[in-house]
Amino acid sequence: MIRAKSPRRERRVLRDEIRDQLIEHILNGRLAPGERIVEMRIAQQFGVSQAPVREALRDLDLLGFVVSSPFRGAIVRQISVEELVQLYPIRAVLEGLAARHAALRIDAATLKKLEGLLATMRTAAARGDHRRAVEADFAFHLTIVEASGNRLLQQIWDRMRLATTTFLTVSKSHHSLKEIVERHASVLDALRTQDPDAAERALRFHIEEPGKWLRAALEEEAAAVERKDGRKRRVSRRR
Repeated sequence: MIRAKSPRRERRVLRDEIRDQLIEHILNGRLAPGERIVEMRIAQQFGVSQAPVREALRDLDLLGFVVSSPFRGAIVRQISVEELVQLYPIRAVLEGLAARHAALRIDAATLKKLEGLLATMRTAAARGDHRRAVEADFAFHLTIVEASGNRLLQQIWDRMRLATTTFLTVSKSHHSLKEIVERHASVLDALRTQDPDAAERALRFHIEEPGKWLRAALEEEAAAVERKDGRKRRVSRRR
């Protein structure tokens, strides 16, 4: 029997999809710094009500991608490499703590669920299905956070939408989806040992290393843009 999605869950899925799409547009320049994001226009593009769009924009405000004001709505911010990269150590600390607690409480059912999610990620990576891989990745990390039994930690993690860093890693780093997916295996292995130190260490490394990848990728992009602008200026002076 297939259970219908609850309206609340369906709206959350829509919110996540809209948020990730807007992040992609901001990062690739389709939405430029200073540009206004109109709720009604985005809702029409996605064929949804304005409610999930409004929630997605709140997430983007919290993550620093937009600035919201009562009169102008959401405006795209100029985002620095440093701001994006700073999300990773915050997430690493929170999820490292979650893994430490989860290692002491984890049961066979939760391990089996994590194994299934890893299998889903591997299948998605083999098919080149980035969105499905990111969704399974989110569920994998959420399962660990929930297994910690720390409700306050879970609320902070969920409210800050820190799992967005996975989307950044997949979309901006030069590492393959398959490589990114396989890095979850060491986290799962550490949780199986029920060693809190090993679990915390594995999950922190799992998140911190992609932060370094992202910094390198974004700095490389910035340098390429600077070189291109320099060539344009030299050509302009010759004329």
